[in-house]
Amino acid sequence: MRYVLFGAGQQGRAIAFDLLRDPESEIVIVDSNPEQLDEVCSWLDDPRVEPEPIDAENREECRVVMEDMDVAINALPYRFNLLLTEDAIEMKKHLVDLGGNNSVVEQQLELDSAAKEAGIVVIPDCGLAPGLAVLLAADACARLTRVDSLNIRVGGLPQKAQGDFGYMLTFSVEGLLNEYSEPCLVMRGGELLSVEPLTDIEPIRFGEPFSELECFNTSGGLSTLPRTLGHKVTNMDYKTIRYPGHGEQMRRFYEEGMFSREPKVAEDGSTYVPREQLAALIREQCSYQEADVVLLRVSAEGMKNNIPLVVKTQIVDRFDRENGITAMMRMTGYPTSIIASMIAKGQVEARGVVPLERSVPAEIFRAELAHRDIQLEEMVKAL
Repeated sequence: MRYVLFGAGQQGRAIAFDLLRDPESEIVIVDSNPEQLDEVCSWLDDPRVEPEPIDAENREECRVVMEDMDVAINALPYRFNLLLTEDAIEMKKHLVDLGGNNSVVEQQLELDSAAKEAGIVVIPDCGLAPGLAVLLAADACARLTRVDSLNIRVGGLPQKAQGDFGYMLTFSVEGLLNEYSEPCLVMRGGELLSVEPLTDIEPIRFGEPFSELECFNTSGGLSTLPRTLGHKVTNMDYKTIRYPGHGEQMRRFYEEGMFSREPKVAEDGSTYVPREQLAALIREQCSYQEADVVLLRVSAEGMKNNIPLVVKTQIVDRFDRENGITAMMRMTGYPTSIIASMIAKGQVEARGVVPLERSVPAEIFRAELAHRDIQLEEMVKAL
């Protein structure tokens, strides 16, 4: 199987590492940064990897590099998702991406007919959340005939928190700020609503040493679930997990306008962009080396055969010291590589632009997680 991977960042590195476990995989990695590209290829140290120093803004070169590929994978920021979807349709190549923005996904879904006509499948939002968490949530709901509530809780954290924010950057600061500043979709009483981010803070507990945590509304995590399960689920929400106090600190910045991209004039007459200042502050405070952990919990409550049930799925995944791969890389990159591999092997039959919860067979996906030592703790209990 031949893959073209756009993006040589942390997630691209994890995706390539995982795909190369299959001896039949060959990968072309595309990135505009030659130094980063060389570093990743050197780290992978595999003759089946070919670097291509191409800027993803160059549509013609991107389409050319797709020509002989089975599946394209986009691990670039979400502003490239629509462009590469159009390129994939033009070149009649399957595509998966990391998603992360509801508006962009809506634009991709509008290309469903064109993708079907091209005979390909495009699956947005294949990372952690949206991605893995959405598929597990849909799988939990499939075990119930009626779902009264669906709660998704996900967070990437340092195993030992440092600094004023109790957080460590495990992906791009711009992606983090988007999650903290954009509207959040929820379903309440069967109605789809938009609520502000960094609100509805509540405590959440995992096993030691993660027994005192909090979670709050952030954007993008539900992805296409309201579209897919809105007819079945009465209440639905997604919240991000952090150490206590983080949500209140970020909410204060939000209310002070620090997430704004609009230039402001300082007292000395100079201009500044609040969002850039906040990004710099978070980089300064949250860029340190510490083993990380990803926590995930999906809980669905409802009815099956007139019996009230709760279905829970939980993951606690830690930094892979042996291979130097963070928990966030594992939990974001591996689901993406699994889905790309399933497409290449013909295990995904859907065509068009299709949400992963409607296109990816859950049982095969779950088995692939287990092969990568991503352990799912599951419980089905009568209420």
